Amino acid sequence: MAAVPPALGSWGAGQEYDKQPAFQRLLTAADWRPAVKVAVAPTLVLLAAALIAAIPSDYQYEYRFQSAGFGERFGSAVSMALNALGAPFRLGYQSPLGHDRTDRLEIALRVLPMTVTVLWCLALWLGLRAGLRRRKAVVGQLTRGQAAAEALRTALVLAAVSGLLGLLGGTEWNPSGRAAKPDYFGDFGSGAQKSGQPLITAGSGWLEAVAWTAVLAGLLAFLVHGTDALRWAAWRSRAVRGWAVSALAAGQALAVTVGLSSVTAFVLVAATSESGAQTGISLAFLPNLGLNLLGFGSGATFRAHSGLSGSDGSRGDSSWGDRSSETDFSFFDLHDLTGDWRWAGLLALVSAALLGRVAFRRGLDAADRLRLAAVHAGALTLLMTVSGVLMTRTTSSSGWIGSARMEISQEESGGLAFVSVLVANAVWALAGALLVPPLLAAFRGRGAGAPQGAVPYAESPF
Repeated sequence: MAAVPPALGSWGAGQEYDKQPAFQRLLTAADWRPAVKVAVAPTLVLLAAALIAAIPSDYQYEYRFQSAGFGERFGSAVSMALNALGAPFRLGYQSPLGHDRTDRLEIALRVLPMTVTVLWCLALWLGLRAGLRRRKAVVGQLTRGQAAAEALRTALVLAAVSGLLGLLGGTEWNPSGRAAKPDYFGDFGSGAQKSGQPLITAGSGWLEAVAWTAVLAGLLAFLVHGTDALRWAAWRSRAVRGWAVSALAAGQALAVTVGLSSVTAFVLVAATSESGAQTGISLAFLPNLGLNLLGFGSGATFRAHSGLSGSDGSRGDSSWGDRSSETDFSFFDLHDLTGDWRWAGLLALVSAALLGRVAFRRGLDAADRLRLAAVHAGALTLLMTVSGVLMTRTTSSSGWIGSARMEISQEESGGLAFVSVLVANAVWALAGALLVPPLLAAFRGRGAGAPQGAVPYAESPF
């Protein structure tokens, strides 16, 4: 009997598959190749966003320090790009003025640049759809187990990529200090420059990026690969079919609404900004601005919070106590102000009209329109909740020789209040889903559309 030649790796050139390293076998295995391929495009989106942010070199403090080099700027920009996946951006400044050089300022910024998040999700979705078409051409439809396994592999690969970017990103920079200006720092500043240089650090909470990447990628991958399983479940259950149709309709209405709100926000920023740099920076946060503008026009309360706490070692490490203040502002507070901002209410009307039009075109019955309102209000509330900003500043100072250490923590946040957002979105969603379809039906002179009937019996929904 003739000897059977050894199996060769699909990516190898004459190298036996079983003699490849375990890590290489893992990446080149048939089950893992689709997950590795779909991870390329989202990773390029993050790197492209970091590259765009790192190209400008005329940042602040040029009057005293030389601008950071491209390597430092790109490393910091990679950490900032991970904000799009839920990681906080951390910036630290260590002063050379303290006697033991332990005086530090640390800033943690939490804000989602939703433009990058949307592009990341779009790149992943397109890659998943292309991979699914290739796989279905070979093996046919995927079961729930196969879809879950593919989603798990995609989540693990992309989470590993986020962790790698988080570890490789960030920077430590010792700026070459120029002579301090005497009228600002005096003679002490000149001596400080001779004693040392400041240290600037930038990084991200990459562990949080890993966790949120796994959740987002796994959910998106299961929705794509599990389409056949979801269709089968919808065919077997009227309730599942109603929720699925409502979710699709809500997604269509949300896409148009958020897109229109983002364009409106960009026009406002471009018309009122004092420099082109502000307009350029706003491009990364257009969905954030649009969602806040839509929520404000819907009647939700915009809240700015500021809190301050600290401890002083000279007082026996006692705490100063918490000092906080809040400022609330809503659409209903414009009665004695200029009427320009009242135009934001048109976005809420347009959102309700779009939701009702989608419900009318799909011919949803009363139960499905209630589901549509619930899904739309819940999804829009979630998006508006994560569109705010939170910044924490911590200052640690050792003072002069022999004095105790002092720490001051300040937290500032801005965004829409959750309860007001939920109520406003629920009211507008119910108005759009329940009132607009009958009005459209009356305007067109026919019924509100045939309700979604039962699917005819068949052995298979395909």
